[in-house]
Amino acid sequence: MRDGLGRGRVWALLGVLAVLAVSVGAALPDAPADPCPPACSDDWRERLGRTIPAPEEVQVARSSMGVAATLNPEATRAALEVLEAGGNAMDAAAAAWLVLTVVSPNQTGLGAGGYILYHDADSGHSYFVDANVRAGMAAHPEVFLDEDGVPLSSAAIRERGMAVGVPGMVRGFDVALKRWGTRYFDTLADHAIQLAEGGWEVDRELALRIHETHESLGPQARSVYLRDGRPLEPGDTLIQRDKARTLRLLAEHGSHAFYQGEVAEATARFVQELGGFLTVDDFRRYNVSVDPPLRFPYREYQVATNPNVSGGATLATLLGILEPFELDLMEPRSATRYHLLLEAGRLAAAGAVQYFADPEQVDRPWQGLLSREFLESRRSQILPNRRNLEIRATDPWSFQPGGPYRTQGHHPPAAEAVEGEGDADWEATPLDEGTDHFTIVDREGNVVAVTSTLGVAWTAGHMVPGYGFMLNVTGGYFDREPGGAHEISPGKRPRSDMTPTIVYREGEPWMTVGSPSPSGMQHVQVLLNVLEHGMDPARAIADPRVAPVSVWEEGVPREVLDELRGMGHPMAQEWTDQGAVSILLRDGDAWMGAADPRRDGLAMGVEEVRDPPGH
Repeated sequence: MRDGLGRGRVWALLGVLAVLAVSVGAALPDAPADPCPPACSDDWRERLGRTIPAPEEVQVARSSMGVAATLNPEATRAALEVLEAGGNAMDAAAAAWLVLTVVSPNQTGLGAGGYILYHDADSGHSYFVDANVRAGMAAHPEVFLDEDGVPLSSAAIRERGMAVGVPGMVRGFDVALKRWGTRYFDTLADHAIQLAEGGWEVDRELALRIHETHESLGPQARSVYLRDGRPLEPGDTLIQRDKARTLRLLAEHGSHAFYQGEVAEATARFVQELGGFLTVDDFRRYNVSVDPPLRFPYREYQVATNPNVSGGATLATLLGILEPFELDLMEPRSATRYHLLLEAGRLAAAGAVQYFADPEQVDRPWQGLLSREFLESRRSQILPNRRNLEIRATDPWSFQPGGPYRTQGHHPPAAEAVEGEGDADWEATPLDEGTDHFTIVDREGNVVAVTSTLGVAWTAGHMVPGYGFMLNVTGGYFDREPGGAHEISPGKRPRSDMTPTIVYREGEPWMTVGSPSPSGMQHVQVLLNVLEHGMDPARAIADPRVAPVSVWEEGVPREVLDELRGMGHPMAQEWTDQGAVSILLRDGDAWMGAADPRRDGLAMGVEEVRDPPGH
């Protein structure tokens, strides 16, 4: 057993997640007594815990005929089957996501929202499908207040079904397949249906999540993910007949069955029984938006990512802050480099999150945010040898002409300077406990990067009776109090840090990167490992990371940790894994793909057929 599977590491992880949950009032709802006796839980933390990979443990696939990199081997194989059968990248992405709803049901699912970033090789254009969840039409800014005007706790909002937004991923792939695919759900769902109906051997990652969250699961979920009151173990067969039924409805009737048929009716009824406010009409109204991605320069590259809500703004600010520093001359595991990453992360969050909400309802100061003056105002607050405890608020509206055209209730005033400002934004989201990311390229050069989420994994534990899928809790990511950019309103999309990203070089896609937990900066660190340090995919993924939530990974030198603590960074005493990343990287006429072993990821390439000698 590799060093790092010890009990202390895992307890450190649970401790960090507990602190994060408290920071957003995300305590789990009251749950029945633990049905799992000591005999089934005495060593699961050590048996199932994650490890930090060495570079040689990161499998890299290379092919000019197509590559898929996902965080689950079954999903990768499903994508590869489609590519080998002549399907394109979007077809393969849909098939992979449908399989993930079966084998990674706590990370994504039919009840999820998310994003699809797509580069179309034929036209040379890129598109962003925003399939984030939406609030119901009964939502209003005071909906999360009790009768005395006091905000409900996050736990109460989730327990009552008020955190459920209308799911978007089914409709997202419906739109994407009709526009860019060559197949549809009727054939692409076959692999997922077989796994749900015929059974699938639970892997380490899902077993870990079931052990960690079984107390929060509702009765329907317990009947599926527990056996005789005990969490499923690796190797146990998981059969999901209700989910198979839902997938068959999707295959036979398309997205209509989900948004205008019996699935919508059952889901809305269940949410209302819990105390939520979604209706069948909310499902019927749901649609995605197809937007140009946010594009901004970083050195000689162009970066394309999420143009909506806060994730893309934070990424653009973070890279803009870092660009003038000579990172390429720094040792990747040096205290100086880690210090810059941690401080830039705090500054990016503090400078972007409060202004960038759903563009359908909130005006956003993009010109100001991307201006040299704004970025310098953030960058100038990085102190060379210590953590800045007095970060000053900076209003990006001050750096662009005009003011917001929607001011009442949508544009909060710039906050006063407070000690440690910006940390709460990073600490609000656990590292990757409910989100998935994958990326695929086909033989024509079409590229897809997909990030989707249910929210913080299974904290509410609600499974739709008779249909077998978990509800999201991302509708609870709106502010509980009215008045800010992220206040809830009818049809609005909540804040999100998810940033599927494509990097272009000389106008052509050159790299993709993304992560289930972008608030921890792991995708940025992998990106910089490649762009600044010239690392290959395996080393870029394996290299140890840090995060502004005091998290660090095994492999960060002890003397570096001591130096960071001396600078004022409150680095945790024990290490924990810091999320997962999937990437593609152009290599001549081929692509290399890699998926993070931290979460048992796997990349595979379509085998290239070569003419035999003499032909």
